[in-house]
Amino acid sequence: MKKILWFASVVIFIVAALPAAAQVDSAVNLPNFLLPNFTKSIIKFKAGGENKTAMLNYNVVDEEMVFMQPDNYMVLDNPEVIDTVYMAGRKFIPVKKSFYEVLIAGTNALFMQYKTNAEAAGTPTGYGATSKTQGNTYVRQVYGPVGSVDLKIPDDVKLTEDNYYWVSTDNSMEKFATKRQFIKIFKDKEKELNEFIDHNDISFKKTYDVIRLVRYYTKLKS
Repeated sequence: MKKILWFASVVIFIVAALPAAAQVDSAVNLPNFLLPNFTKSIIKFKAGGENKTAMLNYNVVDEEMVFMQPDNYMVLDNPEVIDTVYMAGRKFIPVKKSFYEVLIAGTNALFMQYKTNAEAAGTPTGYGATSKTQGNTYVRQVYGPVGSVDLKIPDDVKLTEDNYYWVSTDNSMEKFATKRQFIKIFKDKEKELNEFIDHNDISFKKTYDVIRLVRYYTKLKS
């Protein structure tokens, strides 16, 4: 059984100086980011801190929130002092150094962990991928002593989506991505869930379908 651990720490920003024009050109429709563009977002801090507004996007390879400033990028390196990020009409909460999207709040809360794996065939790259012959170790996409951030990925890097859902149950968090994994978590209603999945043609690749399924289970238990 997997549990998500929550920590309190200090927010550390890594700054990368880039020309403003270069930022606009390089930060659109990047495959390693969740959104097509950096978007105006609200950051709500824990302990009653003042809310902040920033241009944000989420790096799904490094699993970190990236800020865009007029002349630089800033990576939120330790975001545990943040309570919630509201971005593009969606809600994200920090989990260790990552951010998970909140799909359902309350009983049987449901979250999405956005994750993409990067791998390059051939020699190691500076982005976050190494040669297949040297294993799958990952190098964070930060360069230089001042932590310069390169938002683009090399052309020869292959990206593979590896998203997971997390659902709360019995004071713990369980991870799943398939029907088999989901049914294993909620074995007490296996028959009803299987019937609902088959009757409604539920796809675990579709977020809305999974939301419907979790809500159905919560209703069964109420």
